Amino acid sequence: MTGNTSQLEDCLLPLSRRTPPSPRFFRVIGYDQQGKILNDLNKIGALARDGGAYLQNGLANPVEPEIQRFFREVGEQFTLTAALVARHLTVWLGQLRPAQRTTLDAAMTEILDILKRQGANDNICRNAYIKFMCWLRGPLGGILKGLGQDTPPKVLYEGEIGRYELLFLQLLYRSGCDVVYVNYCSEDSYTKAARGGTYGHPIYGEVRTPPAVPPTSKSASASVPKAVVPTPPVPARQPDASSLVPPPWQGVEEVVLVNRWMGGASFWDAVFLPCAQRETGKFCSLFSACFGGNDRAEYRNQLYHLKRTLDASPKKGLLMEGKIPAPTNNEAAPFRSLDKRLPRPLLIRTLAEKIVPSCGKVPVLLAQRAFSLVMEQYAEKDAVRFLNYGVRLACWLKRYVELFFEQYRSEHEPALVYYGPATEAEISLLWALAHAGVDVLYFSPALLGQEPFEKHFLPHDWQTTVYEQDLPMEPFPQREERVRASTTAYNASRELDQLLYSDTGMFRDRQFTRSQPVTLKTTYDEVGQLWREEAQYRPSFRTEDGIVYVPNLFSKISGVDKGDQKLYWDRIREMVTEDTYLVTTVPFLHVNGPSFSTPQARSFIHDGRLDPNALKSSRFYRYDYLPDDTQDYILEKIQALIDYDLIVNGGPDVAASMLSVLMNLDKELLRLLQNFDFTKSIPKFLVVDVTEKVFTLEECILLAFLNLVGFDIAIFTPTGYRNVEKYLHPDSFDTLVVGEFAFDLTIPDLRTKRAASSGGWLGRLFGSNHNG
Repeated sequence: MTGNTSQLEDCLLPLSRRTPPSPRFFRVIGYDQQGKILNDLNKIGALARDGGAYLQNGLANPVEPEIQRFFREVGEQFTLTAALVARHLTVWLGQLRPAQRTTLDAAMTEILDILKRQGANDNICRNAYIKFMCWLRGPLGGILKGLGQDTPPKVLYEGEIGRYELLFLQLLYRSGCDVVYVNYCSEDSYTKAARGGTYGHPIYGEVRTPPAVPPTSKSASASVPKAVVPTPPVPARQPDASSLVPPPWQGVEEVVLVNRWMGGASFWDAVFLPCAQRETGKFCSLFSACFGGNDRAEYRNQLYHLKRTLDASPKKGLLMEGKIPAPTNNEAAPFRSLDKRLPRPLLIRTLAEKIVPSCGKVPVLLAQRAFSLVMEQYAEKDAVRFLNYGVRLACWLKRYVELFFEQYRSEHEPALVYYGPATEAEISLLWALAHAGVDVLYFSPALLGQEPFEKHFLPHDWQTTVYEQDLPMEPFPQREERVRASTTAYNASRELDQLLYSDTGMFRDRQFTRSQPVTLKTTYDEVGQLWREEAQYRPSFRTEDGIVYVPNLFSKISGVDKGDQKLYWDRIREMVTEDTYLVTTVPFLHVNGPSFSTPQARSFIHDGRLDPNALKSSRFYRYDYLPDDTQDYILEKIQALIDYDLIVNGGPDVAASMLSVLMNLDKELLRLLQNFDFTKSIPKFLVVDVTEKVFTLEECILLAFLNLVGFDIAIFTPTGYRNVEKYLHPDSFDTLVVGEFAFDLTIPDLRTKRAASSGGWLGRLFGSNHNG
C-alpha cells in the first residue's frame, strides 16, 4: 500500500489541530485489506452528508433553465477577466462573505489559468466557467457557507471522473474544502481527466475491487440532506430507434450526386455549370479538396478570379476563411435538453430532427440525412463528447443550410469556398454540406492540410488535387498578384533538373529541405572511417517522400588508444574539418544576446506542442533573419526533441528548458546548420573533455538537438569520467571504451595540423610505419 492512510484522519480534525493548518485533497485508489481506508472513508462520508457534499453519480451538466438564469443575472456577453469574475461572484453568489468571496475568486482564476495552460481556447474556458458557476449555486451551494471555518466542509466524490469535475474538485479544495476522490477499482479516468497534472495526494490500496458493503452506504436509506447531490431520476424508457417509424428523410438517398456527375471536368469549371447541365432531377454537387500549388502568384490569381466570378454569377456563394465560429447560445438552446444516455441511433435521430432551418422541405431533409450519415460513422465512445460533437455539427448545418437555401434558386447550386486549415469537425461539416446539395471547394496552400483529410473517418468521396509546391498560408487574395513568366532557357533548365535529379542517385545543391537522422551504431575504428564521408556514401542513406535520411554519428570515446597520447591528439586533429565546431573547455554552453527564462518559454508550449506562430511573433525570437526553410527546420527539430525520449532527469519543465536553450544558439552553430546540405558533407560537433565536470542539462539538450538536426557528434573523454550520462538517454549515443584512461592532460592546439606522416593515423591503425 502506497501513501500514509492515517493522513485521511486529517480530514476529521479542525484546521487548528493540523500540520500544516490547511484543507486537504486526497486521491484514494483501492483500499487496504485491514479496512483502515474504508473506516476513515465511512467517517468522512458521514461528515460530507452533514453540511458538505457526497457525490456518488458525478455532476450532471447544468440544465437549460439554470444557464438562462445565469445569463439573465450576469449578462450573456462577457470576456473573462479577474475583475469580471469577482463581480459575477458578488451578483451570482450574494450569500458569500467578503473573505469567502476573495478566496473563491482566487481559486476560480487559478482553475481558469490551468485550463488555458492545457490549451483550452476562450470559448472552452467560458463554457467551463458557466458550468462551475451553476454547480456552485445549484447542487453544491450548501457548502459555501462553511468556507473559511476551522472545520472545512467535506466533499467526497466516488467513482469515474471527468476533466471538468476534477477541475471543480480542485476549485473547491483551493476555496477551503476538504476533498476526497475515491475510485475503488482504477485510476484510469483520473489519469485521463488530469491531462498530465497532479490533483490530490495519492493513497493506494492493494485491493482494487468494489467493497462488498461500501462504507458510505450506511445511511443511504436516510433522507438526503440539501447539500447532497441526489441520484438523477431515471428517465422514462425511450423507444428503440428500430421500433420508430422510418425517418422523414428516408427515400432521398438518390436525390444527391456528389462528384459522380462531373465526368472528367475540372472543378474550376464544373462549379459554374447550372443545374440543367449537370443531371436532371438531382441535387448534383461537387466536393473538391486542393492542396499546395504550382506557383504562388498563379495560384493566388486563380483563387482571386474564382471568388470574383462566383460573386458575379447567379449562384449563392460564401467564402469561409479561418475557423468556423462556434455555435451561439441561441443556436445551441434547442439541443441542451437532450439526454446523452439515449441509445445512439435514437440520439442521432433526435438531434437530426431538430435541424429545421427556415427553407424548403427538400434541403431540410437533405441536411438531416447528411447529419445522420456523419454521426452514424463517428466512433467516439464517450457519451458527452459524442453529444457535444453532434450538437456542434447540428448547429452549424442549420446555420449554413439556412444561409444557402433560404433564397435558393433551383437553377444553380449554392457554393462554399473554404480556405485555410480545417479540423476534423470542420471537414465533417463540409462533407455534410456537399451531401446536402452544396458545391464545396476546399483550398489549403500548405501541403500539410492533407493530413486531417487523410485521417478522417468519413468516406473519402471528395476529389483530391495535390500540387507540387508547399505554399505559405496567407490571407485569401483580395487583388491580382504580379505574375512572372518563365523563359525558354529556364523551362529547359527545369526539365534537365527533372532528368538528372529524379531517382538517379544524383542530387543538386540543396535539393531537400527536410531530413531525418539515422544515428549509426559504430565501432571505434568506424568513427574515424566515416567521419569525413558525405551523407550519401554512408550506410543507411536514403531519400523518401522529399525527406533525406541522414546517417550520422553520436559517440563518446573514453580512454586513450594504447596509451599513446601523441597518436591520440593526431587522430583528433585529423577530425577537425572546416565544418567542425570544436569544444575544448567545459562548461561550453554560453548564452549570447538576450535570453528568456524557462517560465517565459513555458507560455509557448501547450500540451507538449510548440506554438511556432506565437514564438515567431514574440520578442524572444532571434532567428527571423534566417531563411524560412532553416527557421522551420529548427522549430520542427525542437518539437521532435520535445516528443522524443532523449533527455532524462530533466524535471517537469524540461520542454520549456529545451526551448529556452535552443532559442539562443551560437552564431557559428547556426551558420553550420544553415549551410548543411543533407546529401553532402555533415557538420561536426567535437568535444574534448579532460575535466571532472559533468555536462549541464542545457549542454545535453544542445547535444540531443544537434543529433536530431543531423550533426556528427564525437566526445573524447580520455579520463573515462561521466559527463553526458546524467541527462542523456544511454541509448541515444555510443559509448566506446578504448585503451587506458589518462588524467591531468593538457589539450594542445587541435586546429594546427602536424607535419604529414606516412598514412596518418589511419595508416598507423592498419600497420604502416611511423617515425613521428
